[in-house]
Amino acid sequence: MTVLLWAILALAVGLAAIAVRSRLAMPSRPPLPPDVELPTTPLQRTSRWTLAVGLVLAAAAAGVVLWFGPETTFDDDQVRLAFTLLLLAVVVVLGGAHMFIKRAADRNSSLMDERDRAILERAPAIQGSGTILTLAVWVIGLTERFHAPGSVPLSHLMLLFWSCLVVNLLALPVGILMGYRRS
Repeated sequence: MTVLLWAILALAVGLAAIAVRSRLAMPSRPPLPPDVELPTTPLQRTSRWTLAVGLVLAAAAAGVVLWFGPETTFDDDQVRLAFTLLLLAVVVVLGGAHMFIKRAADRNSSLMDERDRAILERAPAIQGSGTILTLAVWVIGLTERFHAPGSVPLSHLMLLFWSCLVVNLLALPVGILMGYRRS
């Protein structure tokens, strides 16, 4: 299996782990009557937008790697700069939203009620499992592809790091949104 397929598999397993873990982490609540629909909260809207923007930026970075290949992405300064800037944009968008949400929760802001705070407390529970599973798939894939000691190219280690970071950052808005689906 090529390294790019292992990378795609690693990201898919990480995101799947986030979804499964978030479903398990959130306690089920009695369903609302069919005629009752709750309005979206500021936390929900923030999570939706940051998840959408983060996924678009991460997909653009993945597209750069798929188009040019991992070695060219690592060796060519212009391609590496574009790739890195896209991933830094993911970090800024998702990390900035995380800081905004935490600051609003710490200030006892009127933007969050007790339901929002409860969901926000449980949402980070899925970050670790998604990251660990992404890392596990990467390590297995790289071990299968490169057997000799010291034969794993640095370009692949760069992809391993960034994919684990992106999966970890995407896990929080996914956990928040899954919390609203369960409550």
